[in-house]
Amino acid sequence: MILFVGDSITHGADWSKWINFVPFKNIAVPGFTTTDVEDQLEQIIAINPSIISLLIGTNDFGDVTINRSPNEVAARIDLIVSTILDRLPKVQILMCSILPRGADFSDRSILANVLISKLEYERFIYLDCWSALSNGTRLNPEFLLADGFDGHLNSAGYDVWASVLVPELRRLCLK
Repeated sequence: MILFVGDSITHGADWSKWINFVPFKNIAVPGFTTTDVEDQLEQIIAINPSIISLLIGTNDFGDVTINRSPNEVAARIDLIVSTILDRLPKVQILMCSILPRGADFSDRSILANVLISKLEYERFIYLDCWSALSNGTRLNPEFLLADGFDGHLNSAGYDVWASVLVPELRRLCLK
């Protein structure tokens, strides 16, 4: 089973549109930060998935009460990943890069992604989704939902993200 973990971006996807080859569950929650995913670890462990698709971190930058640095976000993701891998010895984690947002967050997101991409664990794969969805430093406007938020994907954006993510999920399922 694939378990989707993350924030509103993951929560908003209709995964059944792309995933018909294995059961899945989506426990992503709008507004979630790395702190919330840490609090969710026991639930994740109890579900005991074979694959986790993880996308988290953008709200750590966007919430002014938190306003974490790229190093803090990467360290928190490292803790989440290492905890899951220690507790679930057969799970594979597919970590999606923090997706592009507005210019205010680009530099921090890019640096956090560089740090996260350097994590070296067995059963951990970093997946660069930024390249497919950005126009360089921010979310390509053609993939942006017209809700006034600079990070929510529209249908075309979800299709592009799925075109990067789903082949990797399928490959992991066939291992």
